[in-house]
Amino acid sequence: MNLFFSKNIDKDLNKIILDGQEHLHLIKVLRKSIDDNINVTDGFGFIYLCKITNIHKTYTDLTINEIINDNSHKPKLNLAVSILKKSNRFEFLLEKAVEIGVSEITPIISKHTEKKKLNFERLNKIMLSALKQSKSSILPKLNNTIEVKHYIDNTSSSYSNYVATCKNNQTKSINSILKPNLNVNILIGPEGDFSHDELIYAKNANFTPVSFSNKRLRSETAAIYFCTLFSYINKL
Repeated sequence: MNLFFSKNIDKDLNKIILDGQEHLHLIKVLRKSIDDNINVTDGFGFIYLCKITNIHKTYTDLTINEIINDNSHKPKLNLAVSILKKSNRFEFLLEKAVEIGVSEITPIISKHTEKKKLNFERLNKIMLSALKQSKSSILPKLNNTIEVKHYIDNTSSSYSNYVATCKNNQTKSINSILKPNLNVNILIGPEGDFSHDELIYAKNANFTPVSFSNKRLRSETAAIYFCTLFSYINKL
């Protein structure tokens, strides 16, 4: 069954409104009718089992029959990754991270980051499409772009904090130290890695330098690898 997304949810009245592209896809493409059942998510870990009650020109009314909480007690993963030189690679990374499952995604700028701007409207559309395609109930929060040192300064000490790098000879293998049921924050740099100064700054802020492989991975590959490992270890 297709999964739809809505921000117009009233739990007290057991009502949901689908509008915009969600309404058009439901009625014009799938040709759903009154009394048909569909599933809707709010992106916060809830799935709403609904029935179509009214179809209007620009929106559809739904009645909630059941609510499923798919987000209870799951560990959180915050992915902070440098903006990549090629937009399509960053978009691919974002799409796969949503499909696999993360809590937050923060584009960061480091010394070796070549591109500084992103099309957030396009990225949010890609994320929403990935959410529905994967039938996930959690739409990660996409934060504003921030410089890497400012991001480090604002990181919670309650998280297990890691910085991925190919440069540091004292890195630990992420496979050997990543534990289940812990909230995790991971920093992944651009092509060319983080600078020496940035790595020292992260280490002084209790970020553990880690490696993913004996091979040199592209930034988007490293991000997807870590998301997959985190999901596997936590059986998400």
